[in-house]
Amino acid sequence: MPVNGLISMVSMGLLKTRNLKGFRGFTLAEVLITLVIIGVIAAMTIPTLMNNTNKQELVSRLKKTYSTLSQATNRIIADEGNPRGDIGGWATSTETIHSMYKKYIANSRECGYGSSPCLTATYKTLNGGTATDLDSGRYTIVMPDGATLFFWNTGFFNDCSGNNYGTNNICQAMVVDINGGKGPNFIGKDTFTFLLTPDGIKPAGCNSDSCRTGIDNGYACACKVLREGAINY
Repeated sequence: MPVNGLISMVSMGLLKTRNLKGFRGFTLAEVLITLVIIGVIAAMTIPTLMNNTNKQELVSRLKKTYSTLSQATNRIIADEGNPRGDIGGWATSTETIHSMYKKYIANSRECGYGSSPCLTATYKTLNGGTATDLDSGRYTIVMPDGATLFFWNTGFFNDCSGNNYGTNNICQAMVVDINGGKGPNFIGKDTFTFLLTPDGIKPAGCNSDSCRTGIDNGYACACKVLREGAINY
């Protein structure tokens, strides 16, 4: 290294040392004020960050659930044919449909009928009401990742003539709690509706704008969330 360069480096080092020696430091009051400001900023931002993280996790779980249901449905239709029960298909009752999904979703487990021990949470709709209709008769299974899938008796149509949430040719309406009752237990946040049709499984709400309207408040949000990749309501 040239001598001039070495001298320059030494000079800079001495200058920095002198600057450090002359540094006054922070007073206790200044440190406390800084900590208070940091605390306020953290209190304002951390809940929002946590909420966004939790929502994104729910979106990911919804996508996974939809993929699992789609694969199972496609396999059932490939093996068993058209589900229409009125023309000899396999969708002859809610119980039969439930049995098919239990068979085709690997490592799922039976959770009974009616007031299932696998679905004991109290659910709310997006407008804050109680989703009392989830207490009606239902067959339930628990998927491998803990998601709870149940089938409404009132959502069954033997000839696949159902028409709801903007979707035609519904054979069976099914609801899935994507995190198995852990919360927040809101229809449209962690609990969504899927519809069995002769063409496969469909998320509710693809042909309507009823995600947050009327008695369907939250039930028809699955398609919106899957399309947008976010829970923006």
